[in-house]
Amino acid sequence: MDLTPADTPKNSREFATATARIDAEREGMRMQEALVGLFPDWLPSRKSCRKAIDRGEIRCDGHVATTALRVSEGQVVRLMLSNAIAIHPGPGAPPSLKMVRTPGADYLLVWKPAGLTTTGGGRLTLAHVLAFKADQGSEEERLLLRPIKRDALPHPHPVHRLDRATSGWVCVALNLSASASLGRAFAERKVEKRYLALVAGDLKSGSSETPIEGQDATTHWTTLARGPIPVHETASLIDIRIETGRTHQIRRHLSALGHPIVGEDLYCAPGVDLASAPRYTGSGLLLCAYALTIPEGVHGPATHASSSVPRKFKRFRWVESALPHQETEAS
Repeated sequence: MDLTPADTPKNSREFATATARIDAEREGMRMQEALVGLFPDWLPSRKSCRKAIDRGEIRCDGHVATTALRVSEGQVVRLMLSNAIAIHPGPGAPPSLKMVRTPGADYLLVWKPAGLTTTGGGRLTLAHVLAFKADQGSEEERLLLRPIKRDALPHPHPVHRLDRATSGWVCVALNLSASASLGRAFAERKVEKRYLALVAGDLKSGSSETPIEGQDATTHWTTLARGPIPVHETASLIDIRIETGRTHQIRRHLSALGHPIVGEDLYCAPGVDLASAPRYTGSGLLLCAYALTIPEGVHGPATHASSSVPRKFKRFRWVESALPHQETEAS
């Protein structure tokens, strides 16, 4: 597949475009099926592909495509990205976001609060909040979210995801070339992601390489402290580094070892019924992505950001005293 960004339109209500060429594997497919996976950054699901066709945003060799159109190898498919002004995400959206951007970078790191999804179809997502701030935020926010080089990316694009329940740093691309370059950096495991979690029980430092849904998954952790906690009696504070980024990887690995994260509501220890599993409530999931390091690349200079953990971790005195001192920074 050959992706080519187009020039950004002068009028924000016009369309920006991205193109792809039909390969041999898609030969003879109907457009609705051929489109799946062709523009993953903008059309991540079959439903989003169908909607793009219904909106008239798909062209094939210059003609508006229909769902039933059968494609041939070599044909050029163009996605006409609407660059409409983003509307307010509504009640529940964070009034401000912590953002770190290194000079010369066409990306930035954004702290996602717990309770906010990274992407999705609704307005209350980090992606939509950033799109709104890029269009109608304060002068400082609009400047931070403005790419150096504009291309076919109409709004800031999160390159990876954090669970709704997990707070922490998310890498956000500001143009298409940065998105592609950062995607490669994540795929090649050149990005360093660090987490802190409070887990049930007495857990020693270690690693897990248990595959997740047939894919390799590697999680390493170092135990920083142990202490008392309601419901679980004992908990361990751990510093986590992951080599892969599978869905709920940290939560699954720790629960499978019999040490679910405090506040966990999706996974439990083997042989334990989730409905009756002991659960400390009131603070949400005690997991955060406190540090993120992006290497230098086409996307721009390297950037590192770290931050002190959310206040919910500090409700336990022994946890607060064991936490590493972290200040937000960029380099």
